[in-house]
Amino acid sequence: MKKKIILKILIGIAGLLLLVKFFTSILVEPWVGKKIAAALNGEPGNYIVEIGKVHIAIFKSAIEFESISIYPKPASVNLQDLNGEIESVRFKGIRLFKAIFRHDIYINAVNISNSTFNGKIPFLKDALPPIVIPENLRIKSLIFNKINAEIGNTLDAQSFSVKDGFLKIYDLQVEKLDTLFSGIIEQFDFKAEELFLVRADSMYSYKTSGIIYSEALQTLEADSFIIQPTYVDYDFTSRYKYQMSIFEARFSNIYVHDFPASDFLRNRNFVSSYIEIGKMDMEVFRDKRKEFRHMIRPAFQDMIYSYPGILEIDSIVLLDGNVNFTVHAEEANEAGSISFNEINSRLYSLTNNTIYRKGIAYMELKAHALLMGKGKLAILLRGRLFDKNNTFLLEGTLSSLEANELNPILEKSAFFYATSGTIDAMNFSFTADNSKAAGKMTLLYHGLDIAVKNKRTDDTTAFKERFMSFIANRRFLDSNPTKDEDVREGIIDFDRDPERYLFHYCFRSILSGITSSIAKNPKK
Repeated sequence: MKKKIILKILIGIAGLLLLVKFFTSILVEPWVGKKIAAALNGEPGNYIVEIGKVHIAIFKSAIEFESISIYPKPASVNLQDLNGEIESVRFKGIRLFKAIFRHDIYINAVNISNSTFNGKIPFLKDALPPIVIPENLRIKSLIFNKINAEIGNTLDAQSFSVKDGFLKIYDLQVEKLDTLFSGIIEQFDFKAEELFLVRADSMYSYKTSGIIYSEALQTLEADSFIIQPTYVDYDFTSRYKYQMSIFEARFSNIYVHDFPASDFLRNRNFVSSYIEIGKMDMEVFRDKRKEFRHMIRPAFQDMIYSYPGILEIDSIVLLDGNVNFTVHAEEANEAGSISFNEINSRLYSLTNNTIYRKGIAYMELKAHALLMGKGKLAILLRGRLFDKNNTFLLEGTLSSLEANELNPILEKSAFFYATSGTIDAMNFSFTADNSKAAGKMTLLYHGLDIAVKNKRTDDTTAFKERFMSFIANRRFLDSNPTKDEDVREGIIDFDRDPERYLFHYCFRSILSGITSSIAKNPKK
């Protein structure tokens, strides 16, 4: 008898479950889908949302939406044309008691799978209506799995894309009547196969591959980061009235440690204990035949202080790099170039933290490279932080370089080239500030001989050029030290041009020391 009663109870429970399942599938799930779609498609929204299927698991407190389509309403197509497809959205662990009686929406997990978005929208703050949360909302885990998007700006050429993205947001909390925005995200993990951005003026694109951010480790990694100009060299410069430098660069094996990404997204604070770049290759081009734009350029320290958030990076390390500068001088027929290869550098204490106003602190750069792939170059730059005069020290050494290795830049920019000569060693040190650089140089060399070329024809054999070469070699000493003389010490003395940046300031200061070292009468 007891067995029969138990069997009847089990059959009754099973029947009840089947009835609930049937009732839920036939009536509740379609009704929920229609109600949610109606709420989403009402005014003032510009989009239509269609839900293919709804699945409700009452006993698991879960609900899932499948085959979601998003597309603009006909009246808004001219303003924005964004289309989206989402394979599924699953809510798990919904606490109904809190939602009904306390007006607190608590969800254990939300999983959004296989979402694809394509189209164009205006990139404005008010382009999409603000999402105001009607009740207190807490989502313990919000996951976007496999995001693919290609979205352009209807107002200009700006666009961005994400390929195979993954985003996990931890413990998302929004108070009642608050607006949903990115700043409320405090902890998240992110990775993507590729991020791609085209600038608003379409002149540059930026691509990051293999990017991973871990909230637990606070580490950002990327296989590569590429800066790519849309046009090449002269095609690029022809689109601008004034001179400008064009950069093409590739950075590989990037690691950013102790980096709170959410703080960077909310407040633009860039804080890190250590940044490592495994490889860098950079090409820089400048056409000096274009008109120069006269304006005051800030010192490099002022550029650091003007960063719009907190900037505090303990150290940045470049393990290996190559930089090639190509310059087309104003009167030259062709561009010249100078390169720095096998660069290894370390930058310490890059910061705009105003705490350093109270004491003496320095930013420091140490670097080693091969000048033109041959001469061993080492430099030390030490800049005083929060010094009103922006004082800095630059020291360097160069050794083992044949003078003719510099011809690719000398003959195209200075219109002479070295026919012979060897730089045995060069040591320099100078202190500079907002107004002047002053220091000393020791340049040891021998066998120097130069030839002057015609600016228009590049000829070096005509009488005028041969005569000028003779005069030039008479004005320059062919070695240091010369026979029966002590080593000459050059003087670095250069007034800063406030319309130029750091590289020009340092180069011209070093050049003043070279000139005073090799000229028979430096004052002339």
